[in-house]
Amino acid sequence: MIYSIIEYMILDYVKFKKSQLSTESPLYFIHGNPRNISNEIEHDVLNFYQKLGYKSMNYVVDDDSQIQKLESLFNEHSLFNENKIIILNIVSNSISIKMKRFIETWIEISTDDKIILKLDRQASSFKKTNFYKKISQYACIIEIFELKNEVLKQWSLNKCKVNQVEISDSDLEELMNSNFNNSLSISQNIYIQSLMNSNQLIHGQEGSKYSEYDLVDMFLSRNTLEFIRASNYLRSNDTSLSYIIFLLNSELEKLYSLIKPIKYRPYIPSFLLDKYLQVSKKFSPEKILSAINNIATLDAKSKYNLKKSNPWESFNSMFLDLMKS
Repeated sequence: MIYSIIEYMILDYVKFKKSQLSTESPLYFIHGNPRNISNEIEHDVLNFYQKLGYKSMNYVVDDDSQIQKLESLFNEHSLFNENKIIILNIVSNSISIKMKRFIETWIEISTDDKIILKLDRQASSFKKTNFYKKISQYACIIEIFELKNEVLKQWSLNKCKVNQVEISDSDLEELMNSNFNNSLSISQNIYIQSLMNSNQLIHGQEGSKYSEYDLVDMFLSRNTLEFIRASNYLRSNDTSLSYIIFLLNSELEKLYSLIKPIKYRPYIPSFLLDKYLQVSKKFSPEKILSAINNIATLDAKSKYNLKKSNPWESFNSMFLDLMKS
């Protein structure tokens, strides 16, 4: 069965994948977790519109400081009337009142421009709010949950094919079980396996020793393979994840301060300044800001072992994604 997006129904992952995208919807509201599935949905929508000639713009939103800029962006008309698709990645715990008003106003305006709005899972009462009820009349809403059972199995198999990783049925089952059916962890494992061009699943690296500072160097050099090797080694030796997070958060702040100058810049020794300037040019400022905003939550999970949290997997996934940007 093929669903039509123009009916503005509320879709889950499976229904979205079976849907036929249309240009009728002004807003795509991707709501829930995990983030890797949310990012996959975003990519599908974005790819559809880019093929139609839309220009994409990505904003990480953690407060209301960007709303005036967004309003100006949507109100302006370029010389060639270029269509835009804007990704609003809300990294705060909830969506602000001003942002809600901006979205509500926008979806009532007749325009060819589009919005992809991404928000982590909210309390069940969120669906009873006037905001949710109003955008439901116009938007395509995709609710994201962790994949399960046959859906997760097929998704994992597709990931293997995309990454050119050959895998047997038994190894696929082992991959899913050893990663506790967590799609973030499964995807990470498959990606690393493709980097190593190996048919053996990676569970750790023997014969190599790494320090926390080696991990920092791997991040700055964007060496994804060595980064995950170092991370796995440190994890197997019960190294404090909170301390590692502290070190890498410091690096993130240094890089971001060089991309977007701030009043109080973190200390960078003069002999290292040129190195950091060169490194900062290789990273996406939007993703660095998103990582800075998300790393505090990750730190809390690492310290207090919050229920159902897997901080090491989230840590690896965050920085692998950042290094690929």
